[in-house]
Amino acid sequence: MRVIVVGAGIIGASVAYALSRRGCDVTVIDGGLPAASEASFGWINASFYADAAHHRLRVAGMQAHEALQTALPDLPIRRTGALCFEEQGAAMARTAADLAALSYGVKTLDAARIAELEPALAQVPQAALRFDAEQAAEPAAMAQRLLAASGARLVRGLRVAGVTARETVTGVRTQVGDLPADRVVIAAGCGAPEILASVGVRLPMLTRPGVLVTTQQHAPRLNHILVTPHGELRHLPDGRLLASAVANHQGDDAEKVEETPEQIGARVMDWLRPLVGAPDLQWAQVALAHRPVPEDGLPVIGHAGPQGLHIAVMHSGVTLAAITGQVTADEVTGAGGHDALLAPYRPARFQP
Repeated sequence: MRVIVVGAGIIGASVAYALSRRGCDVTVIDGGLPAASEASFGWINASFYADAAHHRLRVAGMQAHEALQTALPDLPIRRTGALCFEEQGAAMARTAADLAALSYGVKTLDAARIAELEPALAQVPQAALRFDAEQAAEPAAMAQRLLAASGARLVRGLRVAGVTARETVTGVRTQVGDLPADRVVIAAGCGAPEILASVGVRLPMLTRPGVLVTTQQHAPRLNHILVTPHGELRHLPDGRLLASAVANHQGDDAEKVEETPEQIGARVMDWLRPLVGAPDLQWAQVALAHRPVPEDGLPVIGHAGPQGLHIAVMHSGVTLAAITGQVTADEVTGAGGHDALLAPYRPARFQP
């Protein structure tokens, strides 16, 4: 079976890897647009969720990542755990109770225990929630590793203008002509709606820019992902710190960025420096990416339009990459069996 995957970010790479493992002849087309994976915080978690069904999907995503790491031990993923002190008091207690009710691993720590676990913190919060199973990933490097392991052919810089189809998919249309395929998977993030419109499939998206700030190298290292009142923070493998530019980064609903890079960097450093006790630390990079957020904020996974066309578009792609690859590959090859897990996320909800 010849399959074209449109999109070479973390979702497209995961789909390509899973399809190749099932014996498909896979070609991945990267249209040259910046992938959201290039500016992703890289937090694999289920402590952020929309509802119980979404939580189940995210937990399945975490479990699928563990299976993927067994198959590919050199994937750039580290089980750091996360410390969340975004809220304190009653709000923190409610979050802990809600997650415990979902049977999610959560512990409430006091300041003394936090200081033991994170000796590099200069400002220790009164309390924090600890999520031991959560992980940090390097999304761009992970996508590259999955593509290499898949054995799929990779075509870069070729713009996919649409899907070609009769009653079933026949391939994709590009600036150099039509490319044939038996199945097509659209994992092109923010570029997906235009491609899908060519066959009458509707995928409404929200405008959700995300901004990350990277610092100079800093020691000593932080051991966990930190979820602070100002934003999320973690250490990169090369010693730099990576921070979100806003609090509650995953749920940020701003439609545009209204600050200059200098203003963003300065604002982030204002809270980051005292937190880690580094008054001279400087920001080194500000990265903006347009996050692929469907209109209702939830993932879009499954068949739509002509037979043989499948969609895999979502925010939180890092958490959901491995499970999305598995279920999409199963459905492309006719295995199925995921309707209960995926029922809230089918593309049909957006079709007239």
